[in-house]
Amino acid sequence: LDDFLRLGEHEILTHAGSISHAEAISKAEEEYQKYREKIKNELSLVEKHFLDSIDSSISLIEGKGKEK
Repeated sequence: LDDFLRLGEHEILTHAGSISHAEAISKAEEEYQKYREKIKNELSLVEKHFLDSIDSSISLIEGKGKEK
């Protein structure tokens, strides 16, 4: 891995770093809360597909009604 990083001219860490486990967990939780807040009003992919299927069904039903 070190050789691969050197190839890309990336710095190789030779120590454990300066961020504690508790600080890392706190930062991760904080960022996750920001993410959840950002997407809380967005529809999930399943919900979007469900609404699309309803629209398709309505179009089919309306199309059959016009043929009569």
